[in-house]
Order: sequence, then structure tokens, then C-alpha cells
Amino acid sequence: MSLEDFLYSIGESADSAVHRVIEFIKPSKANEPPSFKYLRRLIKKPLTVHEFLSLKLQIAFLSYLLTNLAILFLKLNPLWLAVIALIYFLYLRYLLTRNREFFIEPEPYRFFYYFISLISFGAFFGYAFIRRIATSIYYYYGYLVLVFIAVMAFRWYFKTKYGRDWTYGIVEEIRGDIVKVFVHDDISANVKPGRYWVDAVDDLEVGRVVKLIVEDRRLRGAVPTKIIEVYLSSQTSTEPKEESE
Repeated sequence: MSLEDFLYSIGESADSAVHRVIEFIKPSKANEPPSFKYLRRLIKKPLTVHEFLSLKLQIAFLSYLLTNLAILFLKLNPLWLAVIALIYFLYLRYLLTRNREFFIEPEPYRFFYYFISLISFGAFFGYAFIRRIATSIYYYYGYLVLVFIAVMAFRWYFKTKYGRDWTYGIVEEIRGDIVKVFVHDDISANVKPGRYWVDAVDDLEVGRVVKLIVEDRRLRGAVPTKIIEVYLSSQTSTEPKEESE
């Protein structure tokens, strides 16, 4: 490789790096979904784009929590909490903004992860402050109670604003009096993605979208239990178009 080619390749790499940094800080909506090359190697299940994006959000949040725990455990300068939070929130914004069109219902995910992450940052930063001024164990007890109240208040507000006791599913198999439906990850209904067997109703066909009642089970999430509506058009997404009579 000549010196001119070498310098040209360095210039191209630098230009590409600058473009990626700008896109990371100020993301634009993507026209195509991400490939999830590495996640597909780890997850053998055939997940949809929506499920992969939800999984990336969960992994990012868990990584953020573990990193903050490590900072507190190693007793590093609390400013590291702010640095990690800045990087994490930029990534969260990038992931949610760039892939907004590929979430089935993006707003609940955006609200949930932004606010639960803010509460987490406040909890970790507050703990670092309490550790410096606490003169007895009761400081920690009182602080844990405050954090618990904040989490419960957020949980109540999220359920009030976005929570519902139903979700959508797609009919995959009909077997006599029961039917197998595929349900996407639905944070508003607290339903995990998967295939569920429920009682069959009239007008069912493979591929049709159905609306299901979900039953909330403590510590296990909600589970679809009953079909309450059948939509006449067969689709590959869970957005209904035409309802049955």
C-alpha cells in the first residue's frame, strides 16, 4: 500500500468515526431494522424485531445497573456514576429514537426505560451521598424506604397511564376447542413474548389477529387467558384493522 492510499484510508476511517459519533449523539430514524447479528447467535428462538429491540433494552438496563453496583462496590469517585449515566442515556436515546418505527407500541417503552433509569441513577447517586454523611445504620434504612416508595409510585403511575388487562395475539394453530396464539412482548400488559393455548371461539382462522384478556400473576407477569375479539383480516403484525361483529 502506498503512502497516499494509507493516508486516504485513515481519512475515510476518521470520517466514518465522526459520522457514527454524530449519529449516536443525534440519532435519526432508521429505514431498515438492525440485523441483531450477535443476539441472533446467542438467542436460538425465532424472535421478531420488536422482541429483539425489547431484549436490547433489557440488556442495556441490566448492564447499567451492574456497572453502577461495581462503581459503588469499588468505592470509586461518584462522578463516575454521572459519566456512565451520560453514556447510557445517550445509548438509550439512540436505541429508542433510531428504531422507533420497529416497536409495535414505542411510547410505553420509551416512558418506562427513561424514568426507571432516572430513578436508578438517583438511587445510586443518593446512596453514594448517604454513605459519606451517614452516622448510623438508620440513614440507610430510611434511604431504602424512600427508594422503595419512589419505585412503587412509578409502578403505579405507569400502570395508570399505560397499563391494560388485554393484549393482541396472532392465531398460529387451531386444535379442536383450543387455539395457539403468538403474543408479542407487551410492556403495557406485562406479557412476555411467547405462544399460549387458550379456548377457541367462533370465526377463528390461522393468521388472524385476536384480542385477549390477560390475567396478572404476581412475580410471574401476566398470561393471556381468553379471546374477547377476533379481527377479520389476517395479518403478520398485531395492529388490528377490521373488527368482527
